[in-house]
Amino acid sequence: MFWKKKKDKKPEEELKNILVMPDDFYGGKDPVVHYIRTEKIVGDKGRELKMPQKESASAVAHTNSRLSLKWLLQRKKVLFSVLAVIFIGIVVGISWYYINQAQKATQERLASQVQVVKPVVPAEEAVTTPPVEEEESAIITEPEVVTTTPEITKTNVLEFPSIFLVDSGDLDSDSLTDQEEELLSTDSGIWDTDGDGFYDGQEVFNLYNPKGTAPMKIVDSGLVKEYINPIWQYRLYFPAQWASAGVDETADQVLLSALSGDYIEVVAREMNSGESFTDWFGREVKGQIFSDLQAITNRFKEAGLQRKDGLVAYFVDNSRVFVLVYHPGVTGDIPYRHVMQMAIQSFRPAKTNVVLPEQQVMPVVVEVDISTTTPTSTVATSTLEEIL
Repeated sequence: MFWKKKKDKKPEEELKNILVMPDDFYGGKDPVVHYIRTEKIVGDKGRELKMPQKESASAVAHTNSRLSLKWLLQRKKVLFSVLAVIFIGIVVGISWYYINQAQKATQERLASQVQVVKPVVPAEEAVTTPPVEEEESAIITEPEVVTTTPEITKTNVLEFPSIFLVDSGDLDSDSLTDQEEELLSTDSGIWDTDGDGFYDGQEVFNLYNPKGTAPMKIVDSGLVKEYINPIWQYRLYFPAQWASAGVDETADQVLLSALSGDYIEVVAREMNSGESFTDWFGREVKGQIFSDLQAITNRFKEAGLQRKDGLVAYFVDNSRVFVLVYHPGVTGDIPYRHVMQMAIQSFRPAKTNVVLPEQQVMPVVVEVDISTTTPTSTVATSTLEEIL
């Protein structure tokens, strides 16, 4: 049987159907091939072959940029979240800064108000407190630990309150603030609590009992105590509800403290030999004006100098100066200005023979009611200053 022998294909036709390895694969290269455009190649038996074609460099770059933009748009929520976190971080940082500054300012304000320690007098330096005269009926109290005020450290720098501070409210206008009325158990709605003709603030200033009919001294009422310094022996009145304590065993810096954080500081300072008070004032007192002081004589005939707002006073005894300073609490106003005046009016650098005079009883004026001819008694309206 005879059959026709097939003719060999031409080399050119065979090469058309061979897939040649790209040059990029040689030498360990890893080329990027983008299969996008194709060409039709007709092979043997009439089949069509699609061959991959490489894109140009510009086409690849354009494609990549479109993919990046699409990725960002698809992830805009992530972008917004990142921006929100950054914004919140900035707000938190700014808030923390201002809060931190406010805390520092508060700490500096309270730097002078710290817990004080009960003064301990060494046995060899202990001073026996002399008996108190019967006329003064003083109640002697020993210093005690103050737990209601922050800790305070001894300092040689005198600090003073602003001269522009105002008093707390006074509902009945009797020269006692509402806080002082509560402290002294008087009626904040009545001008004269005990009805003896002397208004409450007038009696406290003159060291008489505002809630007891005249004659009665405030030191006999139980509303106040008398503090006697164990070292320097000065004495003054302060509210019975307040605490008293020295900063250290020398007792040359003493605090009389209220629960509100307000306190009266009493400091004893030595003067140089032959030094006048004016020279001492210029050397020791900073930030104060000497012309703001005015001369006073208190109820125990002690001469001193007082700042015109009544919150600072100086008493000179031989070569020593005693400074009384009122320090307000955190409220920014003065709730106990008249308590400070009571302390100044009762201050004595040492034991004195001066006795507080008895409070005069208001004279009674008899009035006759013509219609009934029944006599009625009323209290005269003269002031305490006119009687004393």
